[in-house]
Amino acid sequence: MTTRPTNSSSDRLVVLPWRDPLIERLGHDALGDYVEVFWLGILGPTATWLLRRLALIAVAHPDGHRVDLASTAAALGLGWDASRTNAFARALQRLVMFGLARQLNDAVAVRTVVPPLSVRHLSRLPERLQRAHALWSDVDNFAALAVAHDLHDEQDDETTAVSASAS
Repeated sequence: MTTRPTNSSSDRLVVLPWRDPLIERLGHDALGDYVEVFWLGILGPTATWLLRRLALIAVAHPDGHRVDLASTAAALGLGWDASRTNAFARALQRLVMFGLARQLNDAVAVRTVVPPLSVRHLSRLPERLQRAHALWSDVDNFAALAVAHDLHDEQDDETTAVSASAS
């Protein structure tokens, strides 16, 4: 099933925030580093950028906002053709498939706070990102980002282990 805008004008879409108190309490800002570091490998780059764009619209317009699909697609470097499946429509379908957006009668609700990755999705990430995820904290994520982006020095890890055992 292809997710297509169901409003009367096929070149416009109403974007609303998807409110979910549990996810909003446990999840991560859709515009934050967590999405880029961990969800990117699951969603792919186009769907990740679309999520961020739609979440930004939903945050800025909590009562909903009608967007021009051709303009939104172009802003993401995508073409738009309402008469066929295109990269924009496929990216929107991925957001729906992964539970980050949902089709409503004449709109799309998008999460502005995304859930933590499930164990199934986490297991599909490279080991380095799995380690980074284990270190993740919304308060202080420097160590996790260093591991995720392969910025930490393995020699530092060995030095830390030796100095900890000497204490």
